Amino acid sequence: MFTCLTTLPVLFLLLLSYPRCNASDPLENYYSYTRKVTAAAKKNIERVIVSIETNGPSRGLATAGTGDKDRAYGLAQCRRDVRRADCITCLKEASARLSSRCRGKAEGWVWFEKCFMRHDTNFFVGNVDTSYGTYNDTTEFVTDDAAEQQRFDTVLGSLIDKVRIQATSKSRFGLGKAISDFSPNLTVYALAQCTRDLSGEAFSECITHVFRYFPDIFTYKKGCRALYRSCYVGYDTKPFFDL
Repeated sequence: MFTCLTTLPVLFLLLLSYPRCNASDPLENYYSYTRKVTAAAKKNIERVIVSIETNGPSRGLATAGTGDKDRAYGLAQCRRDVRRADCITCLKEASARLSSRCRGKAEGWVWFEKCFMRHDTNFFVGNVDTSYGTYNDTTEFVTDDAAEQQRFDTVLGSLIDKVRIQATSKSRFGLGKAISDFSPNLTVYALAQCTRDLSGEAFSECITHVFRYFPDIFTYKKGCRALYRSCYVGYDTKPFFDL
């Protein structure tokens, strides 16, 4: 899926249904096509992408900024529970997508299950950003029973709060994941991750902002992914990560 939209000054939510697809498929891609860039900025963006792809696997996180003028900035990270080999593969794919589909664009970013990459001509490192997000959901409902639907909301709310607390703790560095048994035959898996250039308070701010829309938009759905520039929250009734 590739989203080509103008950046809006107010919150904009793109709602899409997602198939349960291959892990190599991106969860979401974005670029802004209204912001103009100079030839120097384009070169700086290319250098930044190369730098963060190269340096990202060593610590699972890399930031970069380059250019005497018309500077470009970048960030790449892998989920902290991902093996180095998988991190290298994921960032290579992210770099290829940004380089091909966002070539010449002032901003571009891509979320995969295992990694995230972003470039921008505006400085963004260390700043939480919830101005734009996409929400992707399945078309299936957990149950048609009204009482069980309410119980699912309660279970899901507790589960998301648990991963939020995990993600904001210093030992977890922006990653939270947990499971909960809704019924003997149905387990809910939830994961939250933030870009690790942010503080714990910013982690909590981003995840809380994301989840506030779940009850209104994705009532009783079997799965949902919410993706922003600064964080990602998802749940599913099928496993999509290792504990």
